[in-house]
Amino acid sequence: MSIRATAGGRGVVMHVRCPDRLPEETFRQVLEELAGLSPVVQALPPTAALVDLRGALRYHGVDAHRLGEVLRIRTISRLGTDVRIGIGPSITIAATASAQVHLPGGVLAIAPEDVTGWLGPLPVEALHGIGPRQAAVLRDYGIHCVGLLAAVPPATVQRLLGGKAGRLAAGLAASIPARSSLGPCPPRRACLTASMSTLWTARPCAPPCSIWWSGSAPGCAAAARWPAP
Repeated sequence: MSIRATAGGRGVVMHVRCPDRLPEETFRQVLEELAGLSPVVQALPPTAALVDLRGALRYHGVDAHRLGEVLRIRTISRLGTDVRIGIGPSITIAATASAQVHLPGGVLAIAPEDVTGWLGPLPVEALHGIGPRQAAVLRDYGIHCVGLLAAVPPATVQRLLGGKAGRLAAGLAASIPARSSLGPCPPRRACLTASMSTLWTARPCAPPCSIWWSGSAPGCAAAARWPAP
């Protein structure tokens, strides 16, 4: 199963953000470290990646937060690079969490039972997948936090934003768990978010693991293979 297929499920997903303008070779080395933790890794160039932790947690015998700490220690000690790590039951939650980690790095793990209370007060811009333009439209209609977005029917969200952006935002709103139990929102506040496109993909395999690259990223071979550490 691909990592993307777990977006709406109850998996355990790690989203890793590297520093901006990270050299390509260092990004490859970070992905090698990820491959040492889990056999299912998806690269999100130029500076991010997804990791499916379900099998890795059983294999290593530790919880998700501890595995994130191990990764951060390894990237700092071996590569001199700190990372921001978000962990959650879906891609959206994990990516939203990693964006909330302050620079230079850290680990934020959101347990399934904590998702609703944690998401509700966040500004709508903080929800991974909502861009600045979509957030501006939602704020114009008084939807300034994730709790309010969760309370709006997905069909209404799609009508407000229209087109592909509306369908995406409606899907995100529909995927927020226990929507009716989200708490009230705080006053409006600013927050930055980033959207990423998948250019390279790591093909799932069993330990010991190798990552296969495909795509047209500058300076990257069409299919470069290297062993996991």
